[in-house]
Amino acid sequence: MLEALAATAFLALALMAFAANTISLTHNEKTADSTSAAHALAQQKLEQLRSTPLGGVAPGNFSDGGTIKADGSSSGIFTRTWTVSANDTPSFGLRTVTVTVTWNDPRTHSTQLSAYVRCSTIPCT
Repeated sequence: MLEALAATAFLALALMAFAANTISLTHNEKTADSTSAAHALAQQKLEQLRSTPLGGVAPGNFSDGGTIKADGSSSGIFTRTWTVSANDTPSFGLRTVTVTVTWNDPRTHSTQLSAYVRCSTIPCT
């Protein structure tokens, strides 16, 4: 009888450990999904800005004006901002575009991508 009780206790502890591990894995999977979506949102905006006509991207700080979902529609968990550097940074005829996407789940996370866009003239005007 004592052996059966010990075996049952051991089995209960093992099952509780598996349950705790499952919760941790689910949380990590959700964080990975959010990170992937944030990278996609940053890449989407970066490609949109890079595909504008030469000189079509003005220097300054910009945002989507609210939170967005993973598909880019409004009212989500992500906040997307982008900064376009001053003229001729890092070199003549170029501007640096940096896109930052932040979100909370329950910690604050962010991801950032950068690329160059060409000005319509060299040096930029």
